[in-house]
Amino acid sequence: MRKVHLISVTEPIVLDLALAIREKGYEVTASGKDVSEADRLRLRSAGIVCAGDGWFPSTLTKDIHFVVLGAGVKQDNPELQKAKELGLLIQSIPEFIYQRTREKTRVVVAGSRGKKSIISMIIYALKRQKLAFDYALSSEISLLPSRIGLSYQARIALIEGDEHATSALEKRFQLEFYRPHIAVLSNIQWKATPDHATPEAYLDTYKRFTLSIEREGKLIFFGEDQVVSELAQHVREDITAIAYERHVAEETEGTMQLITRYGNYPVRIPDRFFLENMSAARLVCRHLGVKDSDFYQAISEYSLSL
Repeated sequence: MRKVHLISVTEPIVLDLALAIREKGYEVTASGKDVSEADRLRLRSAGIVCAGDGWFPSTLTKDIHFVVLGAGVKQDNPELQKAKELGLLIQSIPEFIYQRTREKTRVVVAGSRGKKSIISMIIYALKRQKLAFDYALSSEISLLPSRIGLSYQARIALIEGDEHATSALEKRFQLEFYRPHIAVLSNIQWKATPDHATPEAYLDTYKRFTLSIEREGKLIFFGEDQVVSELAQHVREDITAIAYERHVAEETEGTMQLITRYGNYPVRIPDRFFLENMSAARLVCRHLGVKDSDFYQAISEYSLSL
């Protein structure tokens, strides 16, 4: 049984990762500062050892196969220092997720806006078609029990792309690690952050994301965003760039309807971005084997349930 130690389990995604890999059969230990009693109980109930509140470098031993860092772990963290001294394999969460999904079709949804909405629609359509998938998300989505789900059976991995720095190990950004077969880019809108002090630095992160797409991969992008469209024009020749736009809908007898070649589908439109996000989700699902007609039926049910 492979042994994994996770540092900074107070980060929600680290906690969910600990629970997911324990369910997959790993022997898991975890640590964190200010771990709540409720989280310690969850870990203990799942069979995950957490030595207490704080850092316990003495718990790291030579037989640990992986040490996984949360994004907030600092260089001077005593457990990180001990892992280095022991020569253990240390990975960020994106690196670890990539290694666990290397043999799967990876879908990475990225952009400054709309990721959660696009992913939610993809999830609903896949579940309706009973298509199994793994997932690694930074957002909480009500359709799923946690942010991370890993399995041996699923052939699809759905990942929410994050443009922030990955960990204390290096300054690469999370988007650079996942190497998608299907990449979605909704829009690019810069806001000053410690990770991206200038618009050029922010754009460069997305350029590197498009460069990381697997050979013969797909880039599904919002064609009405000028920055994204320009970026899509310069992808490698082996990448198929597919633009999407706001889907056509109109009000008929007091009900909003999606206008499609398969007929009209009643739909609730909760915000002005819904129809463009839905177009992105439809293209992803089509490339995962979901027929457009089945997608429209699913999205009608999904939207009316909101």
